Amino acid sequence: MLRQVTDMDLLPVAQIVKSYDVNGEVAIRLTSGMLEDYDIKKEPVFICFDGLPVPFFITSFKTKGTSGAIVKFETINDFAHSEELVKKEIFIDATTLNPEDIEIDEDQAMAEFLIGFSVKDQDGKAAGKISDYYNYPNNPCIELNGKYLVPLNEDLIIKLDTKKRVLTMTIPAGLLEE
Repeated sequence: MLRQVTDMDLLPVAQIVKSYDVNGEVAIRLTSGMLEDYDIKKEPVFICFDGLPVPFFITSFKTKGTSGAIVKFETINDFAHSEELVKKEIFIDATTLNPEDIEIDEDQAMAEFLIGFSVKDQDGKAAGKISDYYNYPNNPCIELNGKYLVPLNEDLIIKLDTKKRVLTMTIPAGLLEE
C-alpha cells in the first residue's frame, strides 16, 4: 500500500528475498514492473528501518526469471550487511514518476498507487476519492467513493498530480448520478 512519508509517497515495488553473494548483492522479487522502468541511476529507492525510509542507490540491476532480479546497492558491500536487508520491502518515491511510466496492467501496483487520490472532473469540480482499481479486460476502471465505476482510459485523463494526489479527468455525463 502507498505510504505517505513527509513529502514522498512510497510505492512498494519489490521485496528482498535473500543475500546473493559475498559482495553485498541481494536477490529480490518484483511486486510490480515499475522498478525496471524507474530511473535508478538518478533516483534512490527506499528501504524502511524503524519506520523511516532510508535512501539507497542501485549500482547494478540484473533481471532473473520473470519476477526476480539481482541488485547491488551502492553502500552494501558485504554479506553481513546484505543479510540485514532480507525480507525488507523496496519502495520508490511515486512523486518522481511520470504518468507515462505507470502501466495500467500492473493491477496491484496500480491500485496501491491510485487508491486515495482525489478526483476532479473536467470543470475542476470534486468528484470523489479513488477507493479501488479494477483491471477489466480492455476497460480498466477506478471506483469512486466505494460506489461509482469510472473508466480509466488515458484519453480521459487531463492531469495527474502525484504530489497533491489529484487526478483530473473527463467524466462522462450522468456517470456519477444515482
